[in-house]
Amino acid sequence: MKILLTNDDGFKAKGIRILLDELKKYGEVILVAPRDHMSGSSMSRAFWNKIEVTEHEENVFSVAGTPADAVTIALHGLRIRPDVIISGINNGFNLSSDTAYSGTIGAAMEGIKVGIPAIALSSDYRDFGNAKKDLDYVLNFIFNNDLLSKNYLLNVNFTKNSVKKTKGIKITDLGHRPLEHYYEKEDNHYLAKRNILNYEPEEGTDLCAIRNGYISITPLKFGSQTDYGLRELRNKVARSE
Repeated sequence: MKILLTNDDGFKAKGIRILLDELKKYGEVILVAPRDHMSGSSMSRAFWNKIEVTEHEENVFSVAGTPADAVTIALHGLRIRPDVIISGINNGFNLSSDTAYSGTIGAAMEGIKVGIPAIALSSDYRDFGNAKKDLDYVLNFIFNNDLLSKNYLLNVNFTKNSVKKTKGIKITDLGHRPLEHYYEKEDNHYLAKRNILNYEPEEGTDLCAIRNGYISITPLKFGSQTDYGLRELRNKVARSE
């Protein structure tokens, strides 16, 4: 299996370096990722600018652009033909409405656009312990249940840092959580801030799974969540049990 590895935290980030080491047991791994930290860039692209690409070592490239730039250059510039695109491990969850902004997911979406299966992996902020511990469990679950699809990506969120033992994996829908957005002003600069308000997550959602100690896998169609994908994944898992 040929794996195209990317992220939105930058090619030197801890999460992608964990994957670079761990994924080699599954096949050939080629890392093509942003040179700089590009969180929140979704599927934005640099259409009219020259984009610098640097090969740092064999099969490790950085791109002076967005996560989506990295994937499109890998596919159409470097002519890499992967069997799967894996994006992450992101430093922080990609749950609920965060999926609309996520560069981790935006990179994976570029694969879905051209019919290449993709997985986005995200972990609790600042600690990749559970992600590293459960990575093989998740990937084997995906591969053994034939969950990869050209129609939707798989958005995986590992358990919280506080969870000592993962309870299992849930196939989930996107949940909704109320957010309070505000900005802190300093001179002529504004810094975006937010608070997550109290809420009770709906059963069957990514938010509910994470709150209760499960790994969440949510199918995301190009640009959105898909009920079709959700039903298909749940049916595949049910048939394998």
